[in-house]
Amino acid sequence: MIRLLLAVAVLNSHLPLTDWPVVDGHEAVLAFFAVSGFYMALVLDSAYGSARAFYLSRFLTLYPLYVLALIVSVGLLVSLDIHSMTTFSKMKAILSDPAGFAVMAWTSLCLVGQELLFSLSLGPDGLVFVTESRDALWKNAPLIQAWSLSLEAVFYALAPMLAVMRTRTLAALAGLSLCAKIGVMALGLSDVVFYRRFFPLEFWLFACGMLAYRLYKGLPGKSRPLDLLAFGALAAVILMAGEIPESMQPFVLPFAVLFSLPFVFRRFCRSAFDRYVGRISYPFYLFHFTVIAVFEMYIDEPCGWDILAVTLVIAVAANALFSPGLERFKRLLRTPAGQPLAVPGGAVREAG
Repeated sequence: MIRLLLAVAVLNSHLPLTDWPVVDGHEAVLAFFAVSGFYMALVLDSAYGSARAFYLSRFLTLYPLYVLALIVSVGLLVSLDIHSMTTFSKMKAILSDPAGFAVMAWTSLCLVGQELLFSLSLGPDGLVFVTESRDALWKNAPLIQAWSLSLEAVFYALAPMLAVMRTRTLAALAGLSLCAKIGVMALGLSDVVFYRRFFPLEFWLFACGMLAYRLYKGLPGKSRPLDLLAFGALAAVILMAGEIPESMQPFVLPFAVLFSLPFVFRRFCRSAFDRYVGRISYPFYLFHFTVIAVFEMYIDEPCGWDILAVTLVIAVAANALFSPGLERFKRLLRTPAGQPLAVPGGAVREAG
C-alpha cells in the first residue's frame, strides 16, 4: 500500500489531485529506492539461490510491463501525436540525427542510461551536456518517468553482492553515499540536473533499505500495535511532506520509510491484498503519464481523480494480463529457504 501511495504521489506532482501538501514526485521516487532495497534483501534472503535466478526474476518483473507501456506510448505518439511533452515532428527530428537516434534507441530499449537524458541536449554539432533540464532530451522520451528504472537496474545488478556484505561494510558504503549527497548539496551543485539523478548519490537509499531488512529480521515475529502506528505515521508523512523545507525534502521521507518499513512489513507481510496492491503500483507508475497525455489531448481541464481512476483500471488490467504467466516462470527460479545464495566470485551465504 505504501508503494501505491508513493506512485499516486508521483501522479499528483504531474497533475495535482488535491490541495494537500503531498510529497513531491522526485522525493517519492527516492523513497521507492529505499523500499526496493528492503524488498531485494528480502527476496535474496528467502527466494533465490543464485544471482542468476535473481537477475532473471528482476528482468521478468520489470521488462515485459515496461515494453507494453513503451509500445502504447510510442503507438499513441505515432498514430495520434499524443505525448505529454513532445510531438511526433520533434521526435522525427531527433531520430533523424545519428547521435539522437542512438541515444533514444538505447535508453528506450535497454532502460539503462535514461537518467542521462536530463543532462543531454541535441545541438547543431551533436549531443551536448547541459546543466539545466529545460532543453534536454528527457521531454522526448517515450516514458519520461522510466529514468528511475535505470537506477533500479544498477541497484539490482549490485544487490546479490551487497546482500552478502557484513552489516558494518554495507553501512559504511551507505554512509559514504549519504555524505557525498550532502556534500553536493552544500556546494550548491544540487541545482545541476546531472546530480539529481546521479547513481552514487542515491545509493545510500537502496543500501539503507537492505539494512532495514536486517533490522526487520531481528524483530519479534508477532505483529504489535506499534506496526499500525508506523504505517499511519509513514502515510501521514507522504501526504504532508510538501510542508517540509525544500533542503530537507530529499531526506525526511526516505528516512521515515527506512525507520518505519520493518514494522510496516511485519504488520502486512501476510496480507494477500497488500501484495496485490504492491504489484499494481508498478504498472500504475508506468502508465500514469500516458493517461495524463490522453486526457490533456481531449479535455481542456482534465480532472485528476478521473485520471487516477483510469490509471488504476489500466494497472489492474496490465497486472491481470502479465502476472499469472510471470509468476509461474518466477516460481521455477525460486529455491527452498535455507539453501545458500551464490554470488559472483564464488562466495555464498546461508539464506532464510
